[in-house]
Amino acid sequence: MKRLLITALALMLVSAAGCSIRKPPTGEDYYQQGQYNFADHEYNEAIESYQLLIDHFPFSPYAEDAELKIGLAYYEMKDYPEAISSLDDFQRMHPTSKELDLVSYYIAMSYYVQIGREDQDQSKTEEALKHFEILESRFPEGSFAELARERSAECREMLARHQMVVSSYYFKRANFRAAESRLAELMQKYPDTPVAPEALFELAESLDKEGKKYSAAQAYAALLMHFPKSPDAAKAKAALKRLKQPVDNEADPLPMVLAESGYGTDMADAQAHVVVKQRDAGLSDNDLMSGSPGTPLPGTPDSQAPVHAQKAASTAQPAYGPDGLPILNRPAPQTVAQKPGPATLKTIRLSAANPPMAVIFDLTGPVDYKKRIENGIGYSAAILTLKDVTPDASLEHHLVFDRSIFRDCSISNSAQGTTVTLNTVPLSDVEVVPLDNPPRLLITFMPQSQAVSSAF
Repeated sequence: MKRLLITALALMLVSAAGCSIRKPPTGEDYYQQGQYNFADHEYNEAIESYQLLIDHFPFSPYAEDAELKIGLAYYEMKDYPEAISSLDDFQRMHPTSKELDLVSYYIAMSYYVQIGREDQDQSKTEEALKHFEILESRFPEGSFAELARERSAECREMLARHQMVVSSYYFKRANFRAAESRLAELMQKYPDTPVAPEALFELAESLDKEGKKYSAAQAYAALLMHFPKSPDAAKAKAALKRLKQPVDNEADPLPMVLAESGYGTDMADAQAHVVVKQRDAGLSDNDLMSGSPGTPLPGTPDSQAPVHAQKAASTAQPAYGPDGLPILNRPAPQTVAQKPGPATLKTIRLSAANPPMAVIFDLTGPVDYKKRIENGIGYSAAILTLKDVTPDASLEHHLVFDRSIFRDCSISNSAQGTTVTLNTVPLSDVEVVPLDNPPRLLITFMPQSQAVSSAF
């Protein structure tokens, strides 16, 4: 009995000695355990170990990498909102980290992998594109720059295709003005995507259907200029022949088309100087939308989509109006327009087309003008008064043209400005189109059909 008591006491002493020499976990222990769990795809356990390290050893040399790995673990678990939140926190707390390009890439990818079909909401695509572009600009030579460029191109194409889906919805329902707005926005934002040739052709068709013959002709001409090998090029040529409208061969007609639709590379300048004769600037959203409530629409979240995608779509900013139709993202109207100031009329010349179908006024700046047409027997006179404009000292007051429907012009100056009288064959219409870079007025004419053959 005594021996048993001694043995039990010895065991107790050994056990107590073992407890006294056991060390509590260190920051490195937690980090190594997290690394093992991460490598074995045990991401919840890895997050728990990394978080214990951060909580108990916030100044450990392993703490920064643990914070990064938590965000990456959430990404691997497909918990993208938590991944974005964690990686955003890492960026704010470690603005000089050498891993910032990797962090930026995975934030962008957290949005990218949630992109749905082209007929669904594209808010995740827009966020992915924004973050990929930030990555490109901040780390142009980094390890992820090329991947970011590739992903950006994919996002831009997806956004363009979504615009095509919506514009096609409007076009098929004969709401051509809404289709025009969507297509013009597409061409302004995504002209370098594979969708652009088809979009430009459909923009021309929408303008044609609206009765905007002149603008439609410019859009068809822009298609032939930018995408001569497009499958729609032959149809564009046939449409130009049918429309019988003059085309600006002096410069790219696409900016004018986009400006008239409310878009362009320089919106303030375009709206200040381009005369829009064919579009009602006061159209309301209801005017631009048609269709019946309850009709399945492109962009409506799919009931078969993943739950997390449906949840994200439900919490995003609404992409559709109360009538169930997509909201047109038209730019806000400009309230302050640049006022044309005094300018000099430098030259008057024929356009480069053969035969010339336009006259170019080269100016030193944007101008206000008035036009009128006087018709006589066998001739027409287009009279343009340019306000606050003086002719250049070297510009002759009478110019004679050849090889065109234009015969000659006379130039006079008064306190109100400069008046130019262009004598031509009989006309049915005249258009004056302000162009920029450099400042010009493009004057195009639609001759009366019976006069065209005898003009050359």
